[in-house]
Amino acid sequence: MTPVERTVRAAVYQWIIDEVRGPSVDDLAKAIGSPPEVIREALHSLEDAHLLAMTPARDSVMMAHPFSGIETGFEAVVGDRTWNANCAWDSLAILALMGDGKALADPLDPELVWSVSDGVVEPHGLIHLRVPAKSFWDDIGFT
Repeated sequence: MTPVERTVRAAVYQWIIDEVRGPSVDDLAKAIGSPPEVIREALHSLEDAHLLAMTPARDSVMMAHPFSGIETGFEAVVGDRTWNANCAWDSLAILALMGDGKALADPLDPELVWSVSDGVVEPHGLIHLRVPAKSFWDDIGFT
């Protein structure tokens, strides 16, 4: 990873943490103070390395594991902030990063909420991954 890619990747995570949505190329260009072309090239390199995923229009970040830059229905709630996750497992990973809270593990079942208090997970059901981990990047948007 180049120094520019490292800077862009760090800025992506900071943006998602602060803004609870994925940054656009222009957002990152302004935040970092680099031309959009440089940001776009770095984002595409990071995507090729499976370190993040861009939206189909390739103009903003769709996913930077475990955060989703778009609304998914999987959520991690810490205090008054709610981040989107890519899947049930990622909602728990966000709690591990951001602190105690609640994870909505299944958008179709609002009763399936996992909570974390003092670092201890209280499960309320099972998490079923429908795609084997080895196939996640075959279609990361679906996974």
